[in-house]
Amino acid sequence: MTPSPLALADGRPFVTTTGQTFDVTASGNGRAYRLFVDIPPTPPPPEGFPVITVLDGNLHFPLAAGLQRSLVLAGEARPAVVVGIGYPTEDLFAALTLRFQDLSLPARADWLAGLGWSAPGMTVETTGGLDAFLDVLRDEIRPALAQLAPVNPADQTLFGHSLAGHAALHALFRSPGDWRTVIASSPSIWWADDAVLAGERTLSDPDLAGRRLLLTAGALEAHPDRAALAHFGSRPAAEAAMSRSRMVENVRSLGARLAARPGAEVATVVFEGEGHVSVIPAALGRALTFALGFDAAGVP
Repeated sequence: MTPSPLALADGRPFVTTTGQTFDVTASGNGRAYRLFVDIPPTPPPPEGFPVITVLDGNLHFPLAAGLQRSLVLAGEARPAVVVGIGYPTEDLFAALTLRFQDLSLPARADWLAGLGWSAPGMTVETTGGLDAFLDVLRDEIRPALAQLAPVNPADQTLFGHSLAGHAALHALFRSPGDWRTVIASSPSIWWADDAVLAGERTLSDPDLAGRRLLLTAGALEAHPDRAALAHFGSRPAAEAAMSRSRMVENVRSLGARLAARPGAEVATVVFEGEGHVSVIPAALGRALTFALGFDAAGVP
């Protein structure tokens, strides 16, 4: 007798089986956010849990939280509070549009026009709110999270990919003491004529003392892959965008400069066979072990 197909009814949406979401409005910039939070089920260490904050939370929090729990079970990472910063929408495309305001430094109208391509939400009026967003993250979101679980303020990690990687770098350069570890995955260093690098030039060596930075990219980001061709619509347009972004070159160059300065721990990884989108799981996995793993002696 051939079995009948299972009846799938009354499905329930979920982010993770252990995560919580909180919809809030920040007073600093008046913008609405959805906070995704996964708290370890184990007792905290005396100093409190480390925290890893993942930008573009609508997209990346489920993967980050799941990977983190798997690494803890395997003994490869310490338990940590995983936080995703996103927006109160179920529409991932809408979340990607909303992110431009919070994750970008200001860009001129002529620069945006000169790109030769655009995206919803990418205008002069709807970009450039990064500094205000970082203030909200430090002054409003962090204290709120500390009320949910005992956390270690000295062991905070920030992860961002693409434009959010650009935001993560600016966070490090702007106020390095806010973060122990920063992971910039395929960062849009090219945004607004490399504006983020102005912050690098103002850093003193003592500013970087004790900071940890991981820079990653996919090797295929140097050339148009299937995703780039689909996004830009033609090979010439995709090749022009790759040439402008200099993704792999920028990551390696910045990593080498910062690694040459005393005090900071800097690592650069270029993942072979990965493009701008396919590299995300690899970058998140490496980010979690970099931020929350152990050395050969079992020391965090």
